Amino acid sequence: MPEIELAPAARDDPAVLTLYEPFAHESGAGLTETAAETAAEAAAGPPADLVPPAGAMLLVRVDGEPAGIGGVRHLDTPIAEIKSMYVSPAHRGLGLGRRILEQLQAIARERGCRAVRLDSNDYLREAVGLYRAAGYREVADYNGNAKADLWFELEL
Repeated sequence: MPEIELAPAARDDPAVLTLYEPFAHESGAGLTETAAETAAEAAAGPPADLVPPAGAMLLVRVDGEPAGIGGVRHLDTPIAEIKSMYVSPAHRGLGLGRRILEQLQAIARERGCRAVRLDSNDYLREAVGLYRAAGYREVADYNGNAKADLWFELEL
């Protein structure tokens, strides 16, 4: 049984950045985004507001190896937004995505949020399946993200 550690991390932690680069490429796959745009996003790292007190970044390690990331930010409403969730292909199938999602929801709940939202794209079938299985329901576009074609919300 692998040892799994899920803990807060700085958005500029080298382990987070190592995972954010493939996240940027995977989340942009199938879009008209240019390679330069994807590279720029990867170089910029996770959104700047995924830091306390307005947000948080989580890092998952499996047997000490960086395996997944996820962030949550608290909007100017009682709704938080989950961002930059990613599990490396080598670590998929271990339930890490669900664990990250549950912890991000717990952080939002602790901060007094009544709901969490996130955006995704229909070609990310595994992620979309995870969100639906976790009880998220589709909502209208709430953020205008050009990389998304699905938006979800979960009442906490």
